[in-house]
Amino acid sequence: MSTILIVDDNEDMCQIISDVMKAEGYMVEVAYDGKSAMNEIQTMAYDLMILDYRLFDCDGLVMLEEAKRAVPLLNTIMISAYGNEPVKERARELGACAFFDKPFAVNDLLKVVRKALGKNQGAERD
Repeated sequence: MSTILIVDDNEDMCQIISDVMKAEGYMVEVAYDGKSAMNEIQTMAYDLMILDYRLFDCDGLVMLEEAKRAVPLLNTIMISAYGNEPVKERARELGACAFFDKPFAVNDLLKVVRKALGKNQGAERD
């Protein structure tokens, strides 16, 4: 079973995404800030991270870069209400497999999650 980490400082957004992913059979953990997310990544193997670009304690691109350094094969989908083209391009350069602008259709996110998890089951740490 695939495990997903949702990182967003908006609790309602986390709950919505979490409920959808759990209904699909995924194991889900939630972190509301970058520090907690990095602790999670360092203590548990996640197959996918859904990461908000703007967190109250850090920049999502910095978080993505640190996460990829810790777990190079970690699939990551970024979400944001503030995603302009330079941000999206940088996210792709850092290894994000997709970027969703808020608000987004949860079914569209789910399709990308399924595709990402089908490619690489179980990211490994260095």
